[in-house]
Amino acid sequence: MAAEDEDVDVIEGDVVDDLEGEDPEYGSGDDGGDGDGDDDGPVHTILEDDSFHCFDGHQEAVVAVAWNPALPDVVATGGCDDTAYLWRVGQDAFEESAGSLGTYELPGHQDTVAALAFSSSGAMLATAGMDGLCKVWRVADGQLMHTMEGSGGALQWVSWHPRGDVVVAGTDDCMIYMWNATTGAVMQVFSGHCGAVSASCFTLDGKSLVSVGAEDDASLRVWNPKTGDCLLTIQGHSFHDSGITCLGLHRDGGGAAITGGDDGCVCISNIATGRVAGRLIGHDDSVEAVGLSAQLPLAASASLDGKLLIWDCGTLSQRGCCEHPTSVTRMVWHPTEPLVFTACMDGASRCWDLRTASCVRTYGGHEDAVQDICLNPDGSMLLTGSDDGTARVFKVKP
Repeated sequence: MAAEDEDVDVIEGDVVDDLEGEDPEYGSGDDGGDGDGDDDGPVHTILEDDSFHCFDGHQEAVVAVAWNPALPDVVATGGCDDTAYLWRVGQDAFEESAGSLGTYELPGHQDTVAALAFSSSGAMLATAGMDGLCKVWRVADGQLMHTMEGSGGALQWVSWHPRGDVVVAGTDDCMIYMWNATTGAVMQVFSGHCGAVSASCFTLDGKSLVSVGAEDDASLRVWNPKTGDCLLTIQGHSFHDSGITCLGLHRDGGGAAITGGDDGCVCISNIATGRVAGRLIGHDDSVEAVGLSAQLPLAASASLDGKLLIWDCGTLSQRGCCEHPTSVTRMVWHPTEPLVFTACMDGASRCWDLRTASCVRTYGGHEDAVQDICLNPDGSMLLTGSDDGTARVFKVKP
């Protein structure tokens, strides 16, 4: 274990040095490649509670959930009670913690904890608040390490570098900030969007940062995290006409990107060339989540119109439609199988097979809308957060 820890430290140090501009060779090689829908009123699907654990520590709606990529029994939740929690899942965790599940309350935000994410090493958790603060916590003991603030605009997403302790968050006043999570220092500020920055993520190799803008912007931008320069902008004709709400990159690193807009439009483009492959029309309301399959040449988009649409990336045509009783709020992909999981305003979560566009299983237990959803690293367990103030854990397969 000591040797492994040393390797991790070296990698993280290199990443921070690279992004701070201390390695002239960095990046010199070629890059590989809220609404309510149209419902007349709230819809609730009554199902048997088949979760095996329910966390009820929050006092208000749970709107953000995350699963630790390196510590498979550690999860985090954030809510409208301005608080986040770290806790553990499973029988071993229950026994080792004498029933407490190693729960740590993470207070300090002055508004909703809208997003949270674990670092790639699993050692740190970042929480992003509508109060404009990004906080970094030590997972081992729940201690606050740093509080970072940008321009003061609300933060609605947070993302980590794929290899190092570098965290980014975007504001509703057009800015993106990148911090060294170990020191809390600002490493870079990205300026160029003309509206709220609605989503962002690093490319798989960590050499570029990709972001999208909401209303009044409707652009996709590719940034050099080392210099802060905008390398590419996709905007205007043949792209989105309205604000972009969500973003997904293909795992192969080839440059394929998918974006969804608040007008229901979905676009597939290439962030290496700037070419827009096509506009996919089929939704009647805002698209809340998009993604590209790692196993098949398929894409998927989930919308407040209650549809999960499956697209053929070769023909850019609709291949399947998965109907929900009401609006879909989130979508997550299985790590190894062509399965997609959706969170729905009816209080249920569902597993869909992309090959057949069929519902494999429905997960019940919540008494109100499911606002966020995630899987554990091997795809065997599902974590959901709901407006009913609880987070629930399900086994993907009974």
